[in-house]
Parts: sequence; C-alpha cells; structure tokens
Amino acid sequence: MIYTMGLRFVVLAVCLTFGSWASAQTSDSGQENTGSEIVERAENTIDLLQPLLDLETSLEDQIATANEVPAEEGDEAAAEELERLRSELSDVQEQISVVVTGISEQGYQAMDESEFDLNSELQSLIEPFVLVLNEATNDARELERARRNQDVAVRRLDSAALAIANIKAVLAQEPSSAVAERLNNDLSTWNERLTLHETQVDALSQQIEDLQSERVTVGRNVNSTFQRFFRDRGISLILGIGAFLGVLIIARLLLFLAQKAISRRTKEKTFAMRLGGILFVVFSVFASFGAMVVVFNMRNDWLLLGLAMLLFIAALWVALKMLPNLLEQLSVLLNLGAVQEGERVLFNGVPFKVARLSFFTDLVNPALDGGEFTLPVREIVSMHSRPAAVDEAWFPSNKGDWVKLSDDTAGQVVAQTPEMVVVELLGGSRVTYQTEDFLATNPENLSGGYRIEIEFGIGYRHQADATDGVIDAMRRGVREHFEALLPPSELQKVDVEFLRAGASSLDYEVEIDVAGTAAHRFEELERELARCMVGLANKHNWEIPFQQVVIHNPANTRAAE
Repeated sequence: MIYTMGLRFVVLAVCLTFGSWASAQTSDSGQENTGSEIVERAENTIDLLQPLLDLETSLEDQIATANEVPAEEGDEAAAEELERLRSELSDVQEQISVVVTGISEQGYQAMDESEFDLNSELQSLIEPFVLVLNEATNDARELERARRNQDVAVRRLDSAALAIANIKAVLAQEPSSAVAERLNNDLSTWNERLTLHETQVDALSQQIEDLQSERVTVGRNVNSTFQRFFRDRGISLILGIGAFLGVLIIARLLLFLAQKAISRRTKEKTFAMRLGGILFVVFSVFASFGAMVVVFNMRNDWLLLGLAMLLFIAALWVALKMLPNLLEQLSVLLNLGAVQEGERVLFNGVPFKVARLSFFTDLVNPALDGGEFTLPVREIVSMHSRPAAVDEAWFPSNKGDWVKLSDDTAGQVVAQTPEMVVVELLGGSRVTYQTEDFLATNPENLSGGYRIEIEFGIGYRHQADATDGVIDAMRRGVREHFEALLPPSELQKVDVEFLRAGASSLDYEVEIDVAGTAAHRFEELERELARCMVGLANKHNWEIPFQQVVIHNPANTRAAE
C-alpha cells in the first residue's frame, strides 16, 4: 500500500510538471526546442528522476522476493500480488522514459498503428462517465447489497432455529442409540449454522448502521461537496459555457452589423446574401462549440470534454435523421421554397405578410392589434404563400369600422386581434367572435360607404304613369326626405328604377348611397326609407296592393259550362 501511494504521488508530480511541456510537442520534426527550454527541462529531470529510480529498485526487489517464495497450488492472492507489482513496475519504467526523453514509449510505438477501433475509442470516451456514476452510487449500492444479505441471513437463521427445534423434539422421544447419535451430529451442525447466521446478522446490522451514518455525514457535508465541484469541474463548466456563449454572441453581433450595413445599400436580399448568412450561422455554431472544447482541453477536464463530444455526436446523429426536413428548411431560408419573403400567407385562417424570412420568421398583419408572430422555420415549411394583389386588404375591417355580418349582426368593431374580433352593437352590447369565425360571416364594411335599397310596389291602376311620372315622383320625394336627414356630404346618390311587373303589383327598386361617416345610422336609415315610401304613396294616392289568392272550384267551373 505504501508503494502504491508513493507511485501515485510521483506520477501526479510528473504529470503536473511535464503536462504543459508535453502538450506543446507536435509531430512536425522540423520544430525544435530552444536552448533555454532544454536546460530548464534538464534541471526538472534531475529533481524528479531519483525518486522514480528508487521506486523502480524497490519494486524490483519485491518482485524478486516474491519469486523466491515457492508458490502453493491454488494461492491466487500471491499470484495477484505478483501481477500487481509487475504492473506498477511497468508504469514506473514508462514514467522514467517520459521524464528522461519527454516522449511516451507507448505513444512512440503507436505512431505506426493505422488501425482504428471504434468500440475501444467509444469505450475510452464513455469510461469517465461510468466511473463518476459508479462512485456516486457506490454507497447506495453497498447499502442495498448489505440489506439483501441481511434478509438472506435472517431467513437462514430462522430455518436453522426451526431445524434445531425439530431435532430436539425428536430427541425428546428417546430414540435408539444409533438414531440419537445421528440426530446429535445433525444438531451440532445446525447449532454451528445458527451461531454463524447470528454472527452474520449482527455484522450486517452493524454494517448497515455504519453505511447509514456515512450517508448522514455526506448529507451534512453537502456544502463542501458543492465547493469541491465548483472548484474542479464547476469552474470548467462555467468557463466552457461562457466561451460557447461568448463566441456565439460575438458572431451574431457581427452578422447583425453586416446585415445592417448591407441593408443600407440594398433592401432586397439576394440568394448570395441568404446563403452567406446561413453558412455564417453554421460556422458560428461550430466555432462556439470549438471554443468550449478548447477550454475543457486546456483545463484537462476529460469528463466534460467527453460529455461535449458525446453531445456533438448526438447532435450529428439527430441532424442525419432529420436531413430531409433540414433540406426543406434550407430551401425556405434561401427563399426557394413554397413560402417566400414579402408574400401573403395564411396562418390560422388569417392572412399575414412574410416580413422577414430567417431561422425565426416574422409574420405581420398591419390591420390587427398585436398582429405580429415570430415562428421557427420548421413551422413555415408546411405553408404556401402567394404575391399580394395591388391594394389587397389585409383584413376586411379596421378598428372603429362599422360592419354588417351574414348573421344579421351590425355594429362597430372595437377590437380585432389575431385571436378575436369584438363588435359593439347599437345600445352598447358586445359580441365576440374568433377571428376565423368572424371572417366566415362575410363581413360587409359600412365605413367605406354603403347602399340602402328597398322594393316597393303599387297597384296596376297606376299603369299609365308607371314608367315616367311615378318614378320621377318617387325619386324627388325620397331625395327631399333624406336631404332633410343627412348633410350633402353623406347623401351621395338617390335612384329609383322600375323593377318588374309582378303578379299583383308594379314593383320598383329604390336605392340610396350613403357615405361611410353615416354608417352608425344604418338601421335608422333603412327604417326611414320604408316610412318615406309609405308617405309618398299616401301623398300621391298610390294604391299599395296586397297579395291575392284566387281559389278555383272545379264544380262551379263545370256548372258554368
């Protein structure tokens, strides 16, 4: 044990002293150390070589002594001890070679080895994680193992006690001497087993108590554990993540400044600009990851370095699995896909403009409150866009407009967002629609101007003046009536046309075009038009016919014949 501790101490000292020097060595034979570096290294060699030589001599003496002792057949402990001494001697000799020459014999011999074993490389990569997990769970596994062994020992103890009780019960029957002798032998055997299992149970109980007390001690020393973690791997992890984020942020800042400078010269992004931006983003990610790996390597933290490489391999594997989707996303980012920048696309049933096409695409609808979405490119791939027509509206209404819907609802739009539209009816009540449902009601926007029309019929006894005098009288009377209700800027047009000669009436269509500023009077003006026409009929003695139903009696028809 003393020699093992000495070996570990010397190996650690050698690694700390020569680690930085060995890492500077390269395979380029033309690169040589300067004279001052060689002298400094030689001084360090003298200081460290003597302890290694003493340890080598001691190990050789121990091996020679072990070889002089005749090995007994089946003595595995002696064989294992001899093998351990030989392994330590080999390690010491390797360290002596490194100290003297600065070159590892193992590495020198491996220079001409061209074979690559993927399994062994992966095993060496995963080994630090397994060791850490093994160390972290060692106490819990030992505790569970001790409990299982205690359960087995208790069951055996109970069985031994039962066997002894049964044997004593048989002996109480005073059997023959031969039977009694056999039973006494069995009783002796089971007594020995009982004693053994009682000892095992006591020992395992003590072991379990010790392990549980150690776990309590570990719990009390959590602060020191965290301190050790942050002193060792915690600092490495923080520095590595900091390097990753630092390089990534700087790269993104450079890309932003470059895009700003280019946008001042031209508003349109060319294919070369898009391709260059994508390649720069990919390069920045690899550079950020490389910076993190360099930090882990400089701090000699092989656990975090291995973890980083495993994450990199996992990311590559996922990328290969998602290659078809990635190619589709790439075509969209290059503005070659089904969705293109500046065009019109439907999202949740609502039209949006593709304002910016990037890894996170901006969709904008200027007619909606909060009509801006930022979507990842993977959600854009399944959409289709088209160029917007000249003066094509982005929504059938604006906030404050008056609308009439297909469900006979009429009111003012007081709020419209990508999720809902709120219509305030006359009187103050409000109706809320989901935006898609609002569009499905085919809203008629009254704020841009609207038409009020009515069909009005008079009797056939006015047939002589039906196409001339009646039309002029209606047109004149309606205009005079509505000029009294509306200012000239709101009453845009009044027209009356003969519509049809109906079954019982001569029908006219009366139309009034009103400006959008009077949209809030929509229902009032409809009622006023109906009242105006009835008033004109009264004024000019026009008969307003009602629908007549003539019933023919077949019996009366035959009698008349």
